[in-house]
Amino acid sequence: MQRRTLLLSLALLILSLPLSASQFIKLPFDQVARESALIVRGTVENTWSQWDDAHEVIFTYATIRVNRYFGETTGPDMLVVREAGGTVGDYTQEAIGFPMVRRGELVVLLLSQWEGSNDYRIHAFNQGKFLVRMRNGVEVLVEDPVKQGDGRLERPRGVQQNAVEDEGESFTMAEFAAMVESARAGDRDQRPRAQK
Repeated sequence: MQRRTLLLSLALLILSLPLSASQFIKLPFDQVARESALIVRGTVENTWSQWDDAHEVIFTYATIRVNRYFGETTGPDMLVVREAGGTVGDYTQEAIGFPMVRRGELVVLLLSQWEGSNDYRIHAFNQGKFLVRMRNGVEVLVEDPVKQGDGRLERPRGVQQNAVEDEGESFTMAEFAAMVESARAGDRDQRPRAQK
């Protein structure tokens, strides 16, 4: 099957998504945590992509089986997250720099709602997505090194698109929970020194 790839212009994405300064600048963790409606730990159970109603933008949906809520909130055992980009039939749209959701991932997500919708999205792009890993018998969180469009962007020599062996700095689940509590209490970014 011949695959045609459509690259969305940044202008189209900006017009189709809610505008926010957080979309293009690195935000402090405390701000991302305070602005998030939900902060969850879970597993990506399933993913699928479909066109929007106007047949202009492809979105990828992911069902998340939640096994922990952080902060003072609680919610359902299953959530649906929607992100721009995906493949439907012969068409692929990549939202360059946006997070990817992949079936089977163990994740911690900082979520907000799409403007005018009940659907959730990962807040502040990849700043709102962490992968759960085991290091030295301890469960830790690492930033997801893979973003949409990485295959089109020049990557450092030796880095694979789905590389997980060198995911950089990490912090424990307990450190993350303390960071969330501190942020929700109004404290400035108190991110602990990350472990290697």
